[in-house]
Amino acid sequence: MKLYLINLNPMLKNLGEAITWIESQVRFKPKADLNRMKSAYLSLDLDLSKVKKIHVAGTNGKGSVCAYLSNTLIEAGYKVGTFTSPYLVSFHERIRYQFKDIKDDELLDLIRTIASFNQSFEKDYGESLSFFELLTLMSLIYFDQKKVDVIVIEVGIGGLLDATNILNYDLSLITSIGFDHMKQLGNTLESIAYNKLGILKPGNHLITTVDQALYPYFKDHIKKASITAEYYSVKDLKKMNDIPLIFQLDDMVYQLPLIGEYQLLNALISIKAIHYLFPYILDEEIARGLENTVWPGRLDEIDYHIYIDGGHNTHAIEALKQSALSTFKDKKIWVLFSALSDKDISGMLDIIESFTQRIFITTFPDPRFKELTEFLRENIEYKENSLDALCELKGMMDDDTILIVTGSLHFVGYIKNHYQK
Repeated sequence: MKLYLINLNPMLKNLGEAITWIESQVRFKPKADLNRMKSAYLSLDLDLSKVKKIHVAGTNGKGSVCAYLSNTLIEAGYKVGTFTSPYLVSFHERIRYQFKDIKDDELLDLIRTIASFNQSFEKDYGESLSFFELLTLMSLIYFDQKKVDVIVIEVGIGGLLDATNILNYDLSLITSIGFDHMKQLGNTLESIAYNKLGILKPGNHLITTVDQALYPYFKDHIKKASITAEYYSVKDLKKMNDIPLIFQLDDMVYQLPLIGEYQLLNALISIKAIHYLFPYILDEEIARGLENTVWPGRLDEIDYHIYIDGGHNTHAIEALKQSALSTFKDKKIWVLFSALSDKDISGMLDIIESFTQRIFITTFPDPRFKELTEFLRENIEYKENSLDALCELKGMMDDDTILIVTGSLHFVGYIKNHYQK
């Protein structure tokens, strides 16, 4: 019997208690290697050797890519496990089978299991596991139980020392490189790239859509190990329409339900990943998989002319700018903004000012939120309550106005969960 099946933690009586317990675990533990996580994984005695594994890293776009890949593989008949973070509305979104959120009873059993395992592991190893380490192991246990054919896993932060990096993947993807999580990854694009390139191991294959300015750095890193790579940019496809987003790639036309210029690259890297790892999947199956993809919080219209976008760093807000200017031509663009204290708030507001007519800063309930009034400027207005603000702004808008709610995934998740049309 596998070690993780031996006992469940009886102290966690219901799902609410279980989620509270795991979310109370320490978020970050100082580490110079992955030895603790590797030891925990080996203790679970999982066998994922026959499962195809795709690792998705990058500053932005990871979640959309995981969604495109998962839906395409399901369309082609595969059993797929998907692990992403963070969630938008429900904790369950992190772990999916056939791109459906894990069920309540399954999640409760998993958390009870990992809580018991964490106790025994701490006795044997001398250390307990962090929140994200526990969550990663939960997903692997679940995918093993479901006997999946393919696992699609999103990197948490960086790559080199991320808990997801204990596996050897069949394919590694790096979507983009930008400034985010600098406290953990460093203050230069090169240091951030170094961390993300840390997902690569000898013999791996990389597909990437990073900015061409980083190609020399990538190629220099890769040539030092037996790693192969493919590089793609928006120049490799032809955009044909904005809403719906339609593009042509290699003589095949694809239509996306998601909008925004950045979705072109997300779809491109997903298509190339499928071609590489599953060459027998038909282009028509890929097209249906992409068209069936739903990934909330990415230029997601929640009411007439009101969109939420989870951009939470300057790289994502710059991408949002390009998408907004292209998609909403000849419209007035307003932004309702809020963010967490560990982000480059001034940098994001600088970009937002460059493409909008009105900006409103607001608040939302989150332990990491701090007062944003210090960021008020001459042309930025303050609204105390985000839900009240949204209703007020809706009443002020006309048919030529677009309102985008952005600045934080947690913020747009709160809005999506609580806003009533």
